[in-house]
Amino acid sequence: MKKTLIAVAAAAALTTSAFAELSFGTWTNSIFTPVANDGLNTVSNMGMSWGGTARTGAIDFHFKSEDELAGMDFSYRTQANNTPAAGDYSQIWVKPIDVLTLSYGKYDNNTLRGDICYGAWNWLRPTSAWIEGDEGLLMSGNGKTGVQVEVTPVDGLYIQAVLPVDDKTTETADVFKNMQAGFAYNIEGVGKIKAQLILKNTAKKEAVAAAAAKWVDKDGETVADPADFTAAEAIKAAGGKYVAAVAAAEAQDAYLDKAIEAEFDLTSVENLWVGVGFKMTMIDKMEDRKLQKSDKMKIALGATYQVSDELKVSASGAYFMYQKSGKEGADPRFQAGAGVDYNLGDGMNLSADVRYLSKAKVADKEVEKSDHIAFSVGVTKGIGSNAMIGAAFQGTTNSGNLGGIEANGSIKADQTKKNDKLVWAVPVRVSMWF
Repeated sequence: MKKTLIAVAAAAALTTSAFAELSFGTWTNSIFTPVANDGLNTVSNMGMSWGGTARTGAIDFHFKSEDELAGMDFSYRTQANNTPAAGDYSQIWVKPIDVLTLSYGKYDNNTLRGDICYGAWNWLRPTSAWIEGDEGLLMSGNGKTGVQVEVTPVDGLYIQAVLPVDDKTTETADVFKNMQAGFAYNIEGVGKIKAQLILKNTAKKEAVAAAAAKWVDKDGETVADPADFTAAEAIKAAGGKYVAAVAAAEAQDAYLDKAIEAEFDLTSVENLWVGVGFKMTMIDKMEDRKLQKSDKMKIALGATYQVSDELKVSASGAYFMYQKSGKEGADPRFQAGAGVDYNLGDGMNLSADVRYLSKAKVADKEVEKSDHIAFSVGVTKGIGSNAMIGAAFQGTTNSGNLGGIEANGSIKADQTKKNDKLVWAVPVRVSMWF
């Protein structure tokens, strides 16, 4: 019986391979920081450019039928602490007609995204030195879950729409209030224009009264605070638990955010790329609610120029209005950066950059030490055809963050008010791709 099952499985595998194409690969960028300073203490860290536990295993699968009319894509990740994780996408797709692709699942579709990545983006990212990172600076990508429609009706034109549907049954009207749709068009010999609409609907919230922390039994009834650890364990063993304090929250009406984005990329000049991005956010009843982050308007610029075979220069910047907003709003802020990449030969490359984020002000009052300058200088060496290793020196002012190196992260919270320190790190980076 076992031999029969093996034979059937082998036959099925051979049949599948005859009618479908399977490709797979991966990329990772893990960083070990043997020495760094968080503003007060010397520390060590292992993680990734974007923070979090180091990724030590990853694979991306792509299945496609021989006629290229159906397929499946999914990704899988593991971390250094052996924690498995889903990757950026998991989707199935079909092409019922030549110009239409219909997909179901989780997406990481960056066809419309506008990037300008350089310097520290590939090392420990100084997230406190920008409001918007290098990926998506000029225009957002699509990382939603739901149904995706892609149409290519004529050469050079790409149209995309996503309806965020999942396993929770949702009123159809609310699905369309959270949709994302856009297009890109290549102008031959000139460049590319892109635009999209992103909707986000938030449900009505009822008022919540403040409540102090307490211990409750299995029925939710308040019980006396335990006097010691043993008493607390007894409450837990009987099905009780500790309920944290709840802060008061005002009632909030349902509201709809409508963001319009546009981008133009100039590619007509040899070795030069210039991109301009624009975003306008229109929010219902902004004056009636507090926003932790709301970019009322963003204008972003990016440029790269290949000066020679060895030298490439990059620059970017963005201007934000109402990055924070209450009734009076916050003053505008801007970010800027520039970097160089230089081929040293024999598989070695040098990169350097500097970034700046202006001070935060609310009602014309400065938030002390809220501006940041970040810098990096690093050298990498290729290993074979699919890996590299390198080391860098990075720093950021006013107790900023460098990837997983958090300002004053190794000390008590009440000491982190000392926000005028230099945070620095010496990361050792290993990247590989298959």
